[in-house]
Amino acid sequence: MSNKFKPTTKILITLVFLIILTSGYFGSIALAEGGEDYRIFLRYADSTVTETSWEPTKSWIIYKGRPATHEERYRVIPCVVRMPDGTIIALVEPGGSKPIFIRSTDGAKTWSKPYQGILLENVKTVSTLGVRCDGRLMAVSEKPMRLIYSSDQGRTWEMGSEIASSPMNSAWVWTGGRILELDDGTLVVPVAGYLQAGWLSSGVLISNDDGKNWNFSIIGYGNPSNMMIFSEPAVAKMDNGGLVALMRTEDRVSELVPGEPRGERTGLYRANSWDGGKTWSSPVETLTGSHCSVVQLPDGILLCGYHRSPRLALSSDSGRSWYANMLWITKKPRADWGWYTSVEVVDQTTALVLIKEMQTPNTIQACLLYRQPQHSP
Repeated sequence: MSNKFKPTTKILITLVFLIILTSGYFGSIALAEGGEDYRIFLRYADSTVTETSWEPTKSWIIYKGRPATHEERYRVIPCVVRMPDGTIIALVEPGGSKPIFIRSTDGAKTWSKPYQGILLENVKTVSTLGVRCDGRLMAVSEKPMRLIYSSDQGRTWEMGSEIASSPMNSAWVWTGGRILELDDGTLVVPVAGYLQAGWLSSGVLISNDDGKNWNFSIIGYGNPSNMMIFSEPAVAKMDNGGLVALMRTEDRVSELVPGEPRGERTGLYRANSWDGGKTWSSPVETLTGSHCSVVQLPDGILLCGYHRSPRLALSSDSGRSWYANMLWITKKPRADWGWYTSVEVVDQTTALVLIKEMQTPNTIQACLLYRQPQHSP
């Protein structure tokens, strides 16, 4: 039989055959950008996960503090929680001895005037928030770290038990790493600090006796062997009993070994726990960004807010993959205009996202996400 195809034609036929073969084996990937500037989706065409659509609203300003100098650029950072009665409490100026709060009683559509929290004896700061099952606000006061509580939506704070962080040295919490109380009463406090000098690690401090005793569980271990550091952990509890943690990472290879290809590793890494935070899976890269906050929505979808540029990502498989990665609806959505995101559930079909502006660091913007009805095929 004579060969009737030219060499270039043979190559094209071979490439087409390989594409068909590999797409059937690995699955096809459809990467598409919508007509609107604020929307980017990454979807796997043969994915079996349920991809619920949550649509963001246009953002608006909910808080503007007094003007901030460059040295004060971290004074305003949001942390938002939902109380059992549906009231939304936002800590807008954490740290220091004069924390500032705002609250909403109508599903985050309107907000109260700012009010200052009064710190009672031995309470020094309010660094991050959580909600106890009994309806109290809880937070962490630092130096030393201890639990603190408020029964009046943040207006007054009283001292709780001290948080022992051994073996982690110089342990600290950050505003996006909200405290959790699990269904069995276990308290989970995300922390970062040093297990080895010069190498930041992240983990959780766990108490099974209302804060009297604490155990440390490592999530991301920074050390010379992996040449990475892990910080700013955010943890969310899921309906299936698991926990998901996202951590900011930074590669130290390029600093120590110029030209080393591993020096490009960065972004958010994910780990999961199925035993209440006692043990965790090995961290794996998941999203490109930093300063994240994560929460599970009522339909089981994870919502993650992060920045560079500010984005809102959705996952239906405990953070293993993210099927939507949306930009905010704002004037210049692709610009690096905001950071320090905080996400929270409002009700069965509504979620809330707060973010700090970068150029005007005394300002916090918000947007709502609404769950869209699912249409039958």
